[in-house]
Amino acid sequence: MKRIFTALFLCAALSVPALVPPVMNGPVNDYAGLLNSAEKRQLTDFLTNLSDTKGIQIAVLTLPSLEGDDLESFSMRTVEQWKLGKKGEDNGALLLIAAAEKKIRIEVGYGLESTLTDMQSGSIIRNIIAPAFRSGNYGKGIIGAVQKMANLTAGGDVGDIDESYASEISDEDPAAASRSSAIVLFLFFVFMMIAMNRRRRRFGRSRGSGFARSAATAAFLSSLSKHSSGTSSWSGGSWGGSSFGGGSGGGFSGGGGGFGGGGASGGW
Repeated sequence: MKRIFTALFLCAALSVPALVPPVMNGPVNDYAGLLNSAEKRQLTDFLTNLSDTKGIQIAVLTLPSLEGDDLESFSMRTVEQWKLGKKGEDNGALLLIAAAEKKIRIEVGYGLESTLTDMQSGSIIRNIIAPAFRSGNYGKGIIGAVQKMANLTAGGDVGDIDESYASEISDEDPAAASRSSAIVLFLFFVFMMIAMNRRRRRFGRSRGSGFARSAATAAFLSSLSKHSSGTSSWSGGSWGGSSFGGGSGGGFSGGGGGFGGGGASGGW
């Protein structure tokens, strides 16, 4: 009997339908309600112009929830349906945000993988989107990410979506900077210990040498902990939900671009 119940449970779990991607209504599809009307208009105008002038298609999709679906699987189904980018050039990209799960995915077409690499996609999520989302500024995070994606894929010279955000977009990875500082501190500590040991062998053990080493070790560990503790506590904001459908794409539609799973995932 137990096996029968287990089998029935597995069948029920497997029968749950996957989340169906919505129809693309232009470059900005904000079903989670994270953007205000001005931000939507700015993004729509910018991305439509990018498609018209550079041939690169970047689309934004925000969802209230994945409803139990897998982020990467849903993202791939979406780009396969939307076919962002030109056929043969595969120059499309998708910025996907699942609000309830606080998950982010950047999906990159074959033709853009050399200019918008997996590492760069991950950096955009960590350094641009996540910090803004943690402070509840969803528009800033999305606009900043799209601006950076466009700059990288089009080689710059694409204009600014919002000039007030443009100066805040940085290539620097705070985590990488922290790791570099920790390495410098470690090398300095090793150098100091070697110098102290040489002095001890040359002049003999002094009464204060043990205390000096202990003090140096304590100072090093204290500095290291300050540089390595880059995480902080945060809580996400709220969003306004909406159902799929509606809106006007202004002629923006997929051109047959292909995707192979390039990009990155993250959260906030």
